[in-house]
Amino acid sequence: MQVSSETKVFLGIAVVTVLVIVGGALMFSQPAKTYGLETLAPSTAWATGSATPRSTLVEFSDFECPSCKAAEPVVDDLIAKYSSQGLRFVYRHYPLPQHLFAMKAAEAAEAAGKQGKFWEMRSLLFQNQDALSDDLFPKLAGDMGLNLDQFKKDMNSEEVNKKVLADQADGNAVGVNATPTFFLNGKKVDLTSLGDLETLVANSLK
Repeated sequence: MQVSSETKVFLGIAVVTVLVIVGGALMFSQPAKTYGLETLAPSTAWATGSATPRSTLVEFSDFECPSCKAAEPVVDDLIAKYSSQGLRFVYRHYPLPQHLFAMKAAEAAEAAGKQGKFWEMRSLLFQNQDALSDDLFPKLAGDMGLNLDQFKKDMNSEEVNKKVLADQADGNAVGVNATPTFFLNGKKVDLTSLGDLETLVANSLK
């Protein structure tokens, strides 16, 4: 039986369409990739919560990102509520290039961390997100009672800059392209709202 050219074209389109649909279904049915904690949460990263974690929540964040600021109280509530149940929280820097002071803010947090005040500086940077500037960072350090000369030296050091860049590189390696991005027990978390985060954390600890 002769098959017309129009029929061949139609059949070809139908086959391609089926293949695309099947391929898409297979792609979306694949389980989320799990990344090792040696990349997501190395020993050099800032961590708080349980010292013997059953679940590890990692956030890649930017101090100039409004969504990251909105996430901070949610994360802090999770740390307070679930640390005793085995939750460990790890903060990673991911300063976005479009944010003028994101990199400097990350370096300010690292510099404060060298004097034992990373988490305090993290909170102050988010609280003062709308006022980030070159003048703000030493002011916050002074308000916190840090050694200001040492803070300025550390903030401008190659060591601190490399630490932030290493966080950024790890983020790139695990597919981070926006902030905040969360990983729970090695898997990237897709959130429809920040409220979903507590549900996921609670379920991971059951």
